[in-house]
Amino acid sequence: MIGTTLPPRDEMIQAFMGRDESYDGVFITAVETTGIFCRPTCPAKKPRPENVVFFTTPRDALLAGYRACKRCRPMEASGSPPEWLR
Repeated sequence: MIGTTLPPRDEMIQAFMGRDESYDGVFITAVETTGIFCRPTCPAKKPRPENVVFFTTPRDALLAGYRACKRCRPMEASGSPPEWLR
């Protein structure tokens, strides 16, 4: 995602707080107070907006010192594998 530009912060906050599935893969959300990064669709309790930072990729969040959320698993591919593969 070299050269990828993030949407405006207000738009990303709204998408994250509303768990908007159309933004999954567009950005990664990290919470400064917990040190965790998530997908925009994460079902975990939402943090205060002033504690949220955004990254273009999970790799960027990892390099910034955040760890992956255990609920939404942002390091795994989106979607779920077919039943026969599980």
